[in-house]
Order: sequence, then C-alpha cells, then structure tokens
Amino acid sequence: MHLAICDDHIADRKQMERLLGRESDRRIPTTGVLYVDSYGSENSILSTPMIYDAIFMDMTEDGADAVRIARQLRQNGTRIPIVFCSGKVNYRACENLPDPVLFLDKPIQVAALSSMIDELLLLVSCREKKMEFRNTAETYYLQEQELIYALYQDEHHMLLHLTDNRTQIAEGSFLGFCDILADSDCYVALANKTVVNMAYIGEVSFLKVTLTDGTVLRLSLGEATALKKHLESYRHRIQQSPSA
Repeated sequence: MHLAICDDHIADRKQMERLLGRESDRRIPTTGVLYVDSYGSENSILSTPMIYDAIFMDMTEDGADAVRIARQLRQNGTRIPIVFCSGKVNYRACENLPDPVLFLDKPIQVAALSSMIDELLLLVSCREKKMEFRNTAETYYLQEQELIYALYQDEHHMLLHLTDNRTQIAEGSFLGFCDILADSDCYVALANKTVVNMAYIGEVSFLKVTLTDGTVLRLSLGEATALKKHLESYRHRIQQSPSA
C-alpha cells in the first residue's frame, strides 16, 4: 500500500514517518510493505495524489488549511481516503468534510495507527482502481465498467465510448492505451485495434460482435473463434469470483 504524509509541522511529520516505517516492518510477513512519501506543502501533494492509496493530513501552518486542501483533492478527481490527524485542529468538528475521511488524534498512538492501517487496507481491497487517461483538454479517470469499447482513430488517439452515452478522446498510441488497461482482465483487443469490454459483449458471430447497447463491430476472418475463447474464459472467472 502506498501512503502519503502531508503535514507542515516537521516534528510531527518525522514522527509519523518513523511510526509508519515500524508498522511497515511488522507487516512484511502478513499484509506487506507500506510505501510512504512525506510532504510539507500543499503544492507537493496536489501534484501527485493519484499514486497513493491514502493520505494522512494535518496542514495548519502559514495559512494552510487541511480541509480546503482535501476539498481541492476531491475537485481534482481524487477519491482515496484522507486521514485527518487532529492536533491543533479538531477535524471531527469541521463541517462539509469530503468523504471518505477518517480520523487519528495526535500524538499518534501505535495501536491506533495499526488499527487505521487495517481499515485502510480493507478500503483499498474494496475499491476499484481507476484508469487515468489524458487529452489536450484534461486528465480524467474511469472505472473499468464505465468503458464499453474504444475505437482506434489514428496513431495518437483512441475514441472511448462510455456507459453514460458520452465519448472521450484518449491521447497516446494504441499499445500505450492497452498498457493502461493491463491490470483489468475484462478487455480484449480486436485485430482492427478496437478494444472491447467483454462485460458488454452480447453475441459473437462469424464476422461481427454485437454489444449489449446494440453496437456492432466488425471482426476479421477467423477472429470470432479466438474472441469466443476469451469471452468464455472471462465469464468463467466472473462466475468463480467470490463477489459474483
């Protein structure tokens, strides 16, 4: 699990680094290493929040406001848990906190921190990771079920068709696009550089695949056999999944 400390009080920040380091050492044989980065300014954390699974935050110095920073993170698309560490500020009493948020009291106690890590690990295991895409206008994030299929436009662009009837352009090569999807096992690439979410395949016939929204995509000669095997394997995995 990748964690960020965002605390502008250097002594508190260093203490949290030490506590998380010891917690990581204890967890190596069980839940694994905790990777920790530490920040003392809001600009630093606002530039890289998506690489973390959770953020421990207490920003109060020189006009900094942890609640405002948390709201900015949410506006920027960050949905990871934020753990407010209450010292000078009682964050539990603050209004309109952006969910999901958790709380620890300073000085941080070892047992409380260990319990918090357990809770964060549970949240991470239940949270579906979002995929990051870029175009000239924005960076945006999608969950795997939001992307139905993507069409090759040219060597630098893919056209994404989404479940809410929107389309989005993703910049980058076809291979780069496939790399972004590599951690999800629901996508299959067709010979014409179309990528399809197998969750939305309705029927596969000789030279075409029909999606559940009625879209028909052409297949190359002989491609249907391989696609049916991919689809059969995917549906078997879904049936065997504990959440199925």
